[in-house]
Amino acid sequence: METVNTANRPWPWGCEPLTPGVRDTAWPSISIVTPSYNQAAYVEETLRTVLCQRYPNLEYVVVEDGSTDGSPAIIAKYRPWLSDYVAAPNRGFGAVLQDGLSRTRGEIMAWLNSDDLYLPGTLETVARIFRDCPDVDWITGQSLIIDQMGNPITLSGLPGISRKLFFSGRYLGGHPAWNGGWIPQESVFWRRRLWEKAGSHFLTERLQYGDFELWSRFWPHAELHTVNLPLGVYRIHAATYTHQGGNRSLAPCTELLQNAAETRLGAASIRIRHQMCRTSGWARRSFGQTAWTLRFDTANRRWERHPILVS
Repeated sequence: METVNTANRPWPWGCEPLTPGVRDTAWPSISIVTPSYNQAAYVEETLRTVLCQRYPNLEYVVVEDGSTDGSPAIIAKYRPWLSDYVAAPNRGFGAVLQDGLSRTRGEIMAWLNSDDLYLPGTLETVARIFRDCPDVDWITGQSLIIDQMGNPITLSGLPGISRKLFFSGRYLGGHPAWNGGWIPQESVFWRRRLWEKAGSHFLTERLQYGDFELWSRFWPHAELHTVNLPLGVYRIHAATYTHQGGNRSLAPCTELLQNAAETRLGAASIRIRHQMCRTSGWARRSFGQTAWTLRFDTANRRWERHPILVS
């Protein structure tokens, strides 16, 4: 790898990855996939935030989708640290991600887009959570939102996420039932057994709501547990799908929810209940929906799961 001047540079430049091949199987195996397409301005930083976790049981797969902006040359510098690297003509995001995920073998899985980041200590925190909570199959933390230059803008995340509210459209921007918040993909991790129960596949069509579709297949098999910590970083810039009109996903996502064999609340009911729960403890106890969160018990030095009510 080329020498990088790390002096006085912020994460992830002020550290180096583990020596290639270093592995400690006492830690749970974690598989991360990065699909890459024309993100030369950001992809090196993305790669470094994964590798500079220095997580000792990491499987990192990068799938290049025919970039023409110099991304392959940047990724090539990190090839010794990658468990697998695939470069193929442009196939589309879903097909590329499915290819990458199908190549992994780790116990814990996730993907990180080539313009997003992980925060220091993310993978160790995730490993400890899954080790301490063997019945938990699916987690999401908060996400730090940054601008094109990497300047922090805000935090995104919810204290808890309810299955019934998910299928009611509560976490889908633009839906009539929406009151803010979504499942931040860059901070989501899951066990392989959940992936297998949900069909072991990602939506391969050239569509932009594959993460939401995957979450809809996870829910029937496991409750989503929230972590009140930022784990991932989402970068807002002009080339992101959301900036270019991500609301085009609203109609197919709404149709997906309507066709699901799940109980739902009406949009008006969600809005009324939400306002009542904000001002009344009685309303929260009566109308709040059960969700699950993870908290670190400082006395026992371990993560534990707790039910909470959300609206």
